[in-house]
Amino acid sequence: MTTCETDTLVASERRDARRILGASQGFFFLSLVLCVIIDHGLTARNDGISFYGVFHRTIVILVSGFVAGAVGLWRTASYYASLAAPPVVIVALRAVAVGLFLLLITPYNQGAFLNWTHMTVGTVMALVQLALTTALLRRHRSWGSLIAWSIQLVAGVVAALSLPDWHFPNLLLGESFFEVGFGLSLFVWITALSYTTPRRARANA
Repeated sequence: MTTCETDTLVASERRDARRILGASQGFFFLSLVLCVIIDHGLTARNDGISFYGVFHRTIVILVSGFVAGAVGLWRTASYYASLAAPPVVIVALRAVAVGLFLLLITPYNQGAFLNWTHMTVGTVMALVQLALTTALLRRHRSWGSLIAWSIQLVAGVVAALSLPDWHFPNLLLGESFFEVGFGLSLFVWITALSYTTPRRARANA
């Protein structure tokens, strides 16, 4: 494969990845915004995004957003693989995608077991997401990666401080901005990976 053909393949992979990410992340955040508009009271602020998965007026909206986000992450992982992303990044993205489904099937208000399972899944997902953004910052130091990491870090602290009963009901705010930081990092990852030769291009060279 010639250099020109390789560059064309890289551009095509990047374009397709951005399109999938843009559509899925856009739908995810649109569903979240609609949920917040419908109810942004104290319970929502205190219980976080998961509240909308048990609140009767927003269940369908949040499920739609989570499914779109999960499918988008799974497909994005395939494009990352084509752009020679480290295998651990692919596994982590797909783990987050599966985690979104697990959050939906473990409503936190249906007993202690489901509540602890829900919290455990959410915590593991958050750590994986932050690890992905940290790995991006180490691999590709730029304003985009630094901003994404900073947003996640600050939002993660806000969310963590909201979990204990300290009369600091900002879990929804912290979780929402944490996802904004993660979403931004996904787009920056595409730029970082474009500096390497796609696997398909190497195989056909």
